[in-house]
Amino acid sequence: MSQDIRAFFNEKAPFWDAMQEVPEGKLRALLSELPIARGGVILDVGSGTGALVPFLRELFAPSLIVELDIAEAMLAEARKKFGDDGIRYVHGDAKDVVFAETFDAIVCYSSFPHFEDKKGTLRHLCAFLKDGGVFAILHTASREHINALHAQNEVTRNHLLPEGNEVARMLAGLGLSVLIVRDTPEEYLVLGLKKGVQ
Repeated sequence: MSQDIRAFFNEKAPFWDAMQEVPEGKLRALLSELPIARGGVILDVGSGTGALVPFLRELFAPSLIVELDIAEAMLAEARKKFGDDGIRYVHGDAKDVVFAETFDAIVCYSSFPHFEDKKGTLRHLCAFLKDGGVFAILHTASREHINALHAQNEVTRNHLLPEGNEVARMLAGLGLSVLIVRDTPEEYLVLGLKKGVQ
């Protein structure tokens, strides 16, 4: 299945930005709720063509953004737009990629439904989250809308976004404090904070 989704997004990469309209106001407002310190290191999971990059730079002035995607063509499109200044591009699967650094924030924007093993992938990624770090899963549309959209395609029809409370339980089970669970007809945000060792 990983190869199917990789091929699916690689095929769409050259046209992705023309196909997808980024709701800038809503996305900026959601990201503004994340308690991410300025100057940190941020991992953008399932980063695609880099939709988050301008907003992360504007809101948090990170020292480094790591763009992670399973589709190398998506990363190539992102690199064309944003270059390499303050950004590192990593081609890999979120469930098993290994990073040299740890992160102040891990953000999954419009990517979480595509994780085959959601709980296992969260566990793996949280190992690279600093104590006090932020983990956010967000969408600028409702869960129902996203799941209906994915159901229209053979490759993505089983790529469902779980209820917010279910994702919150996954994060809590990994030792994170859940700060926000918002699963509404307008948007979706689950926000966790990794607790430091007491």
